[in-house]
Amino acid sequence: MKLAINTTSGVMLTDLDKLSAQYQGTISIGQKCKHVWNTVAIDDESVDPFQCQIIGVAGNMKLKNGQNRTECPKGLLSPKLVPCNGCTGRCVNVHAGRPTYYQHDPSTATLINGNPVGQWGTELQVGDELTFGSVTAVVIA
Repeated sequence: MKLAINTTSGVMLTDLDKLSAQYQGTISIGQKCKHVWNTVAIDDESVDPFQCQIIGVAGNMKLKNGQNRTECPKGLLSPKLVPCNGCTGRCVNVHAGRPTYYQHDPSTATLINGNPVGQWGTELQVGDELTFGSVTAVVIA
């Protein structure tokens, strides 16, 4: 599967199968930002830095709203400060020793074919139209 992302600077073609194999089945999609690394970085202010993730392998991928990360995505984790060093992220289990970092502005929509992504994610199919903020994309073969 590939993802054709329509940006103001043109169409950005991303090979989801290749990225899934390269990054152990987790593709992070978000705003191009100097503080946050995303597998697919979209240069558009309407996209949240922690917009969504595509989880799975070739032929069986699911789009999830927001991002779950096992390491601080901004590299700012401080055991004494929550939020850490001015970070606006929403993290859980920080003090339990196994933090999960999930950050996403709920006002920035992640949609498949005009519908919100399900709580547990939504399966991707060829032909699906995705929306990240005001950026659109299409899943192609």
